[in-house]
Amino acid sequence: RVKIVEPGAIATDFAGRSFDFANDESLADYQPTVAKVMSGFEAMLGAASPVDVVSDVIWTSVTDGTSTLRYTAGDDAKVFIENRRVQSDDEFLGAMKAQLGL
Repeated sequence: RVKIVEPGAIATDFAGRSFDFANDESLADYQPTVAKVMSGFEAMLGAASPVDVVSDVIWTSVTDGTSTLRYTAGDDAKVFIENRRVQSDDEFLGAMKAQLGL
């Protein structure tokens, strides 16, 4: 069986390590946008769920004996997924841009 765990922001240093190599500072024209996005991510990560939220959801997904496909981990993931479900593409992308200061 397949199970999908959809986590929100989780309190690890994964984002910091992942983003370090992705920013080519020699591309000067992009740096204002990169700064806004990084600032937005920092704000999101400030309310990150502890790691045990994900491990608890993973455990539940593999032991609950159901055919449930999707599981969310973290309150922010629940909000994000619900917003994606009820908003148009333009509304959703507009909200994401606003959250990131773009």
